[in-house]
Order: sequence, then structure tokens, then C-alpha cells
Amino acid sequence: MEFKHAISILFSNMGYTLKILVWILISLILTVGVGCAIIIPIAKVIASTTEATYWFSELVARINGFLDGSLSVRGLLQQGSDCLENVFISIATNKGATVGLVFGGLFVYAFYCFVFGLSYYPVAHSINSIMASNLRYGFANSLAMNFKNAVKYSAARLSISLPIDLIFAVIILSLIFGLFQVIYIFVLPIVLVVAMLFTTLRAMLFAGWLPRMIYHPEERVYVNLLRSLIYVKSNFGGYFKAYIITFFCSYLIGVTCSLPTGGIMLIILPSIYFFLLRTVELVGYFKVKGYNFYVDANNVVNTMEYGYRPDMQELNDRDK
Repeated sequence: MEFKHAISILFSNMGYTLKILVWILISLILTVGVGCAIIIPIAKVIASTTEATYWFSELVARINGFLDGSLSVRGLLQQGSDCLENVFISIATNKGATVGLVFGGLFVYAFYCFVFGLSYYPVAHSINSIMASNLRYGFANSLAMNFKNAVKYSAARLSISLPIDLIFAVIILSLIFGLFQVIYIFVLPIVLVVAMLFTTLRAMLFAGWLPRMIYHPEERVYVNLLRSLIYVKSNFGGYFKAYIITFFCSYLIGVTCSLPTGGIMLIILPSIYFFLLRTVELVGYFKVKGYNFYVDANNVVNTMEYGYRPDMQELNDRDK
């Protein structure tokens, strides 16, 4: 139910994906500016004091060899992984620069997550208005109206998602470097399955948070999260199916359509994916609460079970 209705709402409101795409580009531009100011000085120190530049150039040479056909996939994976490992080893010889690079990278990633996270609440507010009353708010208007809540939610979400993302990165890197020497390229399907399951469970952790904040603005932001877990638990199967389908379809479309579209799909896909995630959250919340919602201007979905609907109860009463 969640994925099907989320798709219907998406196709009825495709204009929002373009607005989300603009915000993604703004977030990336700001992040690149901050990242260059932090990372470039550290990179210059590493380049002048270690052999990382040499091994990085060797890695680029292996990639170019694969692209021009002189190196096989297996050769690229074997030699490329060796070069990448030597890059990390070389960087680690300068401990001060390594620490600075790690913390600088974490800050840049956190900065991007916070800036982009400012769009979460406004987008959810706009989708909720469409579903609840077929009322449309522009992204800029919604952001201006809900800027305080957007900041609170983005900061609170970052405080929880950043440690989770770090754990996820450690798990994935451990799988890649630990299993690659044993099973080589066959590590990729394992990494893909683990990534799918991890991102699905991560999304489910936050699935009820935004809807709870929208309908209970009087509660503190972390209280909203804790109480939203009740709704997520009661609809665990629905959320799980919706998210795993969303992530799998996004991956499949990204892989199969990137080359035929000249990379354009990779630019458009994140905004569609982001809109779907917010819509799935709200469809799941409406379903648990038994609320009706619009999928477009002419169609309303009744989420209440068939036998419990008031009109059906009236018919049953007449038949008695």
C-alpha cells in the first residue's frame, strides 16, 4: 500500500522533484565551498610529506587502463585495491594530517547532511498538505513557514544519523577489504544485500518522526522520535516492504539508466527518491491512524479496514 500510493502521489506532483533537485544542488555547492576551504590545505600537506600522490596517480592509471580496454575487471579490482590500500597507508604516515583529514571529512559530510536536512520538514509539510486537504505549498513557502522546525529536525536527525552512518561505513569497508581477498568480485552482491538491509532499517527508524512532528508540534523533537516508534512498530511489515522496494528500484534504475541517459538519470533520481521516502512515511502514518488522504485532486484513499468504515456499518445496520 505505502509504495503504490507513494508512486501515485509522486506522479501527480512531479514538479516538487525539480524543487528538491534545486535544493540538492544548492546544498552541494555550499558543501563544496566549505570542503575546499578545509580539505585542500590538508591535502597539500599530505602530498608534500607522503607518497599518497604517487599511489593515487597509480590508481588513476589503473582506472584509465580499464576504460581503454588494456585492463580486465579482475585486474582493476586487484591492482586498484592494492593502490587504494597504499594510498591509505601513505596518508597514515603523517598522523597529524590524517587526523585533520578524518575530522575535516566528517565535518564536511555533517555540514552537507545538515544543509540538505533543512528540506526534510518543508517537503514533508507540503506532501502532508496535499494528502490531507489537496492544498499545495511551494517549497520556498513551506521552508519559510517552517524554518525553525526544519532547523530543529535537521540538527536532531544529524545527531542520530551520523553515528549510524559511521557504523555503516565501517561495516561496508570491513566486508570489502576482508572478503575481497577471498572471493574477489563476488563480494559485491554481499555488500549490496547488506547495504539494502541496513538502509531499510535506518529509514524505518526515522519513518514516523516527521509525521509525528507535523501532527504533534507541541512535543519536543526527541520525544516525537521516541513516540513515533510505536507507529513504526505497528506497521513494520508495510514500511519494510515499501523501503526495500524503493531502495532496490532506485539502485536498479540508477545502474541500468545511467549510461543510456548520459548520466542525467543520476542527477534526477535523488530528488525522486527523496520525495518517495517522505511520501512513504506519511502514507504509513495515515494508514496507522486510519486517515483518508488524496492521491490526486479527484481520488481519495480510505485507509480504514473495509468492515469498519462508517458507510459499511450503516449498510450492515440496514440489513439487520
